[in-house]
Amino acid sequence: MFRTLRVQLIVGSVAIFVVMLGLLLWNANSLVTTALARQFDTEADQLRPLLNAAVSPLLASRDYATLSTVVRESVAERGLAYLEVVDAQGSQVAASGTMPAGQPTLDVAMPLTIEGQHLGALRFGIQTRAIAEAQAAMSRNGLLIGGLVLALGTALLTLCMTWLTKGLRRIAEASQQLAAGGSGIEIPDSPVLEVRQVSDAFKRMAQAVHEREAYLRSLIETLTEGLMVTDAKTRQVLDRNEAAAAMYRASRSRDADLKGPYQGLRLLRPDGTDLPLEERPTHHALVTGEPVRNRIVNILRPDGTSVWCSVNVSPLFRGGATTPYAAVTSFTDVTRHVLAEQALRHTNEDLERRVGERTAELQQAKEQAEQASRAKSDFLSRMSHELRTPLNAILGFAQLLQLSNTRLPPADADKVKQIELAGWHLLELINEVLDLSRIEAGAMTTSPETVDLCAVIGESVALVSTQAAAANVRLVDLCPVDGRSWVTADRKRLKQVLNNLLSNAVKYNRAGGQVTIDLAATPHHTVRVRVADTGRGMNRAQLARLYEPFTRFEKAGEVVQGTGIGLVITRRLVELMEGTIEVESEEGVGTTFAFELPCAEAPHRLPPTTLPPLDAPPASPPATRAPRPVLYVEDNPSNVDLLRHALALRQHHELHVASDGPTGLAMATAAPPAIAIVDIDLPGMDGLELCRRLRADPRTAALPLIGLSANAMLSDVDRARAAGFDVYLTKPLDVVRLFAEMDRLAPA
Repeated sequence: MFRTLRVQLIVGSVAIFVVMLGLLLWNANSLVTTALARQFDTEADQLRPLLNAAVSPLLASRDYATLSTVVRESVAERGLAYLEVVDAQGSQVAASGTMPAGQPTLDVAMPLTIEGQHLGALRFGIQTRAIAEAQAAMSRNGLLIGGLVLALGTALLTLCMTWLTKGLRRIAEASQQLAAGGSGIEIPDSPVLEVRQVSDAFKRMAQAVHEREAYLRSLIETLTEGLMVTDAKTRQVLDRNEAAAAMYRASRSRDADLKGPYQGLRLLRPDGTDLPLEERPTHHALVTGEPVRNRIVNILRPDGTSVWCSVNVSPLFRGGATTPYAAVTSFTDVTRHVLAEQALRHTNEDLERRVGERTAELQQAKEQAEQASRAKSDFLSRMSHELRTPLNAILGFAQLLQLSNTRLPPADADKVKQIELAGWHLLELINEVLDLSRIEAGAMTTSPETVDLCAVIGESVALVSTQAAAANVRLVDLCPVDGRSWVTADRKRLKQVLNNLLSNAVKYNRAGGQVTIDLAATPHHTVRVRVADTGRGMNRAQLARLYEPFTRFEKAGEVVQGTGIGLVITRRLVELMEGTIEVESEEGVGTTFAFELPCAEAPHRLPPTTLPPLDAPPASPPATRAPRPVLYVEDNPSNVDLLRHALALRQHHELHVASDGPTGLAMATAAPPAIAIVDIDLPGMDGLELCRRLRADPRTAALPLIGLSANAMLSDVDRARAAGFDVYLTKPLDVVRLFAEMDRLAPA
């Protein structure tokens, strides 16, 4: 009741009127009281001289009887409440009237004197009951008049307030209608300017609200996402757009659709199971007051179709409430994305299955390839070992015949030479096959050093000169005779490259042809070596297949020595030495191979020549030198016999033989020899283990050890060096090289 503006205005006006009326009554009462008090004071001032004149002579003459009469008459005539006369000693000599209890009086006291002589004192009281009566009368009249005025004013004020607030009530009712979603609200104009201004402002606001609502509604209706507002208490749908109705396959205009949004629908999890009530996004947001974001739900509709939706829910709060009164739910159709994701997942699973199968196949193929590679390596190693073992005897004894002091008839010497050349050629073929296998396995390595290119070219030209002379091909070395050109390369592999290029240039040349080799520095800090021939040349098709293994360009009826893998090895060796190789050829004119190697600075000291030429005979030691024991651990009698005959050429060596590893270990530790030559494949204990044990024994730790085996794979060489051999030589035996290493490791 007291919350309305009208009642508050009336109550406020009445309160103000009552306060003002009270102030008026208080002011009037104060004025009357003051006026009466002044009148009584004036009367008292007038009585003082009269009473003094009447009483003082009688008191002076001590005529107390007359004095009492005068006192009584004065009280009666003057309307005094009392009158009392006392002498100078303070004794009462005359009195009339009494001091009324509880009645207001004005008490006056004055001295009695005659000609300055103090006779006593006079005290009297003037009744002031008139003041109280006047105040009471004024209060009664004021309250009566004020009550009438208040009643009339309140009634008039109520009428005025009702008239004034009528326009405000209409605005309040219109506000309630607007809040309830009403439209077409009409507010009549008010004659009060201020109310009319408020009414006009409200109309503009209502119009703006309707326009804003229409704008938002159009936006919501154009959304492809479904939008739904759910009441927290009734769980009924307060509103939703057409997209939401389309998702549910329902019409938004039907009230039944708004009351039961989930009727006939099934909400499913992504795995296809029913979604319980407590997990439904809208229910969760209304219960917890927390928003739900990007929840994927499958909606199964009554017609059997389904739609995948990404659901987002935001709870709505009023004021500072902590409990939502409604929730806004948005649905985004993600059916295509989910189906695409499912298809992608199925595709991925299928791909993973196929990849797994393919991986298994590849793994199996890899294992088979590795097994085949191991089998090939084992085969090559075994083949190399088996071929090198008989070659060791063939080449070894051929070398011994060449190096022996016994002169052979020229015909026999030539036959021995042919045997040796055939053996070395066969060894070269074996080495080329092994090099090719290393290239295919990526195991080919080089040992770069500073090499005098001119010297290596000279050695290669000397090696190929016999072949060139036999083919009637002229070799032309244009390198400076006394010049030096330093490059960074593996000396052994560089010589192999030059031998291959020069040998091919001779083999594929014509009778009476020419092979030219020269070198020149380039601006790129490299040295370019060029090998040119005047042979048959190659066409484009042949050049395209030039570096394919086992490719040979023989003419019909023509037989050319070689395996067809030399150029493959050559190119790889040049690349391993950080060089490049290229070829130019013209059919019927000739072919030019050119390769470049990085330059190197000349060493401060020239490398000494440690090995004698391959065809140099062993030095003849003085006959008086004491024989030096040489331990040879070898289980093959043919190899033992070969080394025995070889050492027979050097009278200062005495051969001791052990046919197995344990025997060799015992002999070496019992009487350490000057040098030990050890085979690798030994019965009882292999040569590697024998080497490790000799190195571990203080008595033989410094013993010079030479490994001599038909195992020529790089892995075999690495294992031998790791075991502790000083030198590892491969069979067939190069007698001159063996003697040189023996002299280096155990000089006399």
